[in-house]
Amino acid sequence: MAPFRLAAVDAARGAAIVAMVVYHFAWDLSLFGLITTDVTRHQGWVAFARGITGAFLGLVGVGLVLAAHAGKGRGPYLRRLGLIAGAALLVSLGSWWFNPQAFIFFGILHMIAVASLLALPFLRAPFWLLGLAMAVLLAGPHLLTHPVFNSFGWYWLGLSTATPPSPDLVPVFPWLALVLGGIALGRALVAAGPKPWWEWRPGGWLGRGLVGAGRWSLLIYLVHQPLLIGALMLVAPTPTPSGLAEGWQDQFITACMADARPRTACEAYAACLERNLARGARWEAVDPACRAETGF
Repeated sequence: MAPFRLAAVDAARGAAIVAMVVYHFAWDLSLFGLITTDVTRHQGWVAFARGITGAFLGLVGVGLVLAAHAGKGRGPYLRRLGLIAGAALLVSLGSWWFNPQAFIFFGILHMIAVASLLALPFLRAPFWLLGLAMAVLLAGPHLLTHPVFNSFGWYWLGLSTATPPSPDLVPVFPWLALVLGGIALGRALVAAGPKPWWEWRPGGWLGRGLVGAGRWSLLIYLVHQPLLIGALMLVAPTPTPSGLAEGWQDQFITACMADARPRTACEAYAACLERNLARGARWEAVDPACRAETGF
């Protein structure tokens, strides 16, 4: 039977959280104008961020398999799920306080919580079904998108034809495919039987540090951005609300044009969103109103 906690898996998770801290530090430097690179648009940084997200979600799948094979009961699973869901709520509230016009309503933690539920049937599903589900999830954003999903309540699926106003969106389509891929990998490793890396223990400070970071990755995720932003506020001008809004509009327009929409339509819709959200209007009312006004 595979052990529930593998130091090698913890080390991989630790490397992922270190990479995330590096990315967010670069993102913060860009936000405060301390570097000229726009991290949200630079292809290298965008690929780096997506790789980090994929690594975390793949490790979620591996972890679900290890927990199942170690005989962990419902109690530990529900406690972990509740902890992650609570942390996701904290992230949403914190990002809304920082920038209510573009907050994180379905980021990596939200996705992990939802995936921890949706992926359960695949822990014992045949591999062909895993592969089919992964193919559907990966193809969904290209084949299944529809304007009916262009509302706040459906953006988490990843099937909208509009670009949601959020700096960090990790929707079910296609990202659940990475969790299922992790499940397939975990099941294959367990089926192969005990391997030397099951018993691997870090010898040096780097390995021990990565294992420790992996075991405390949720706490690190929650505290690293407030600490980084707080430190930068001591040495750099604080971004103004107008500056944040301009930054969001630039990001939105770029993503919108990437969906083959005319720049004028993207700019008009973004300006309408900014104008109405700044007055405190609710997104559910603003989105359809701006679509009607701008023909977006």
